[in-house]
This record gives sequence, C-alpha cells and structure tokens, in this order.
Amino acid sequence: MLFNPMYKPQVEQFWNVQEKILDEAEEFTRHWFERRHEAARTALDAARTVVSADPSRPADAFEAFTEWQRHSAERIAEDGREWFGMMSRCARYASETEAEAVGEAAGEAAEITRKAVKRAQSDPV
Repeated sequence: MLFNPMYKPQVEQFWNVQEKILDEAEEFTRHWFERRHEAARTALDAARTVVSADPSRPADAFEAFTEWQRHSAERIAEDGREWFGMMSRCARYASETEAEAVGEAAGEAAEITRKAVKRAQSDPV
C-alpha cells in the first residue's frame, strides 16, 4: 500500500502533538500526586494534633483542622489552575501545528501537481 505524500505533514503533526499532550499529562499528574501526598501527610499531622490536644483547649484542635482545610482548598485550586493551563497548552499545540501541517500539505499538493503537469506537457520520445 502506497502512502500519499500529502498526508505526511498531518501524520507527523498528529504524533508530535500526541507526544506533547502525553508530556503535559504526565507533568500534571505528577504534581497532582505530589499535592495528594502532601494532603495525606498534613491530614495525619492535623489528626495527631487534634487527638493529642489539651481537652481544656478545644480551639487548638479546631485551629489544626482549619489550617489543614485551608491548605487543602489551596491544593484544589492549584489542581484547577494546572488543569486549565494543561488543557490550554494542549489546545494550542494542536491548533498551531495543524495550521502548519495544512500549509505543508498544500505545498506537497502543489509540488505533486507541478510534477504531473510537467510530465503531461513533456514531449513523448
């Protein structure tokens, strides 16, 4: 089966974008897991503080829990910021490289047409 050379730019573009998207997803998930580990460690610290707090000072336990909750909200907000950034970059990769691939394919088509016209116009031997 022959491969139409006009498709070469789109095929290369597709797989290059796939690689970039995978890199972006890998980085996002690595950071996401780091934040989840931090959440688990700080939850354990807060739980230890709460259970070992002086019963006559319940505000200390409440403060430990509130502090953990505040940082958890910050981690969730960071998840959202990173997710939005990742999706924006992935969309940009796809749109920018698609435009380039279309331009390259048009160049390939023009070259194929030029060669075909040249052959058709040549004198038979």
